[in-house]
Amino acid sequence: MARNKHRTLVKALILAPYLILLYILQSTVFTRLTLMGEKPLLLPMAVAGIALFLGRVDGGVFGLFAGMLTDLSYNQATVQFTLLLTLMGIFLGILSDTVLVQGFPSFLVSSVLELLLISAFQALSLVVLRGAPLSVTAAVGLRQSVYSLIFAIPVYYVSRFLCRVMGPGKGF
Repeated sequence: MARNKHRTLVKALILAPYLILLYILQSTVFTRLTLMGEKPLLLPMAVAGIALFLGRVDGGVFGLFAGMLTDLSYNQATVQFTLLLTLMGIFLGILSDTVLVQGFPSFLVSSVLELLLISAFQALSLVVLRGAPLSVTAAVGLRQSVYSLIFAIPVYYVSRFLCRVMGPGKGF
């Protein structure tokens, strides 16, 4: 029992600074580095990496906090990212525990699907709530996803490194 508490504390002490660093980069630095008016999303890719290497529980917990921070960085009152990233962390963790191989191809496919799903939800909410044209919102989402994928390699290697530092064992 004491070993599990110690393990949980170690994970939190390793993953919290990583999460905060990515949040700071996403919400401050990358707001200045736009490409065709788009800003990259780093936190969803980090959720994919943590879920891939640590499983559904850690992926879900990390997704919950990453989603809250992403909602904060977009200055929105909704919990859109909180729900999406939590569910994606759990789902990708389940896939990691059962069928996905822990490697860059699985991470890349997971990140692409995650970013496209997030873009689809953003586009749908803009179409439904604000009457924006679907073609425009879809193009914006696609550009944002492609721009975000430029940072897939560093996010993958940092996520993998941190999960290896924590050692084997699943679950917070």
